[in-house]
Amino acid sequence: MREVGASRVASAGDVYRAYNDAENRQDHETMDSLLADDIEITVNGVTAISSAEGDAVAMAALFEAYPDYRREILGIVEERTKAAVRWRMVGTPAGKIRDQLGPLDLHGCSVVEVKEGKISRAWLYSADGPIGKILALAAEKGAG
Repeated sequence: MREVGASRVASAGDVYRAYNDAENRQDHETMDSLLADDIEITVNGVTAISSAEGDAVAMAALFEAYPDYRREILGIVEERTKAAVRWRMVGTPAGKIRDQLGPLDLHGCSVVEVKEGKISRAWLYSADGPIGKILALAAEKGAG
């Protein structure tokens, strides 16, 4: 965080790190508090989610499919209100969809934009694989 006048302002990287930490704890309340209500998330150039509520549905589907899910941050480059993040997601499939999904071991990159301390836009880039399947399951449950 950096000092601006009398207040402390979180950098885009700080906000992403806080969201990632909450995600790894499956702390839905904190995750939601770090997202703009009208967040737009694109995956490989296609809009996948357009609200914090849709993100909550998608994350619930991810945690259901991979109960031990974790995302490791491999590096962050920041510039004002944006951050580019290299990451690795890992997890073991469970439940009804175990046979449809293999183990999760996915490298990718996200670019996020932060406004007023919340992630307002996110662009994720990775191989389609499991993430596409999870988003399809989440869409069936009302994410979008």
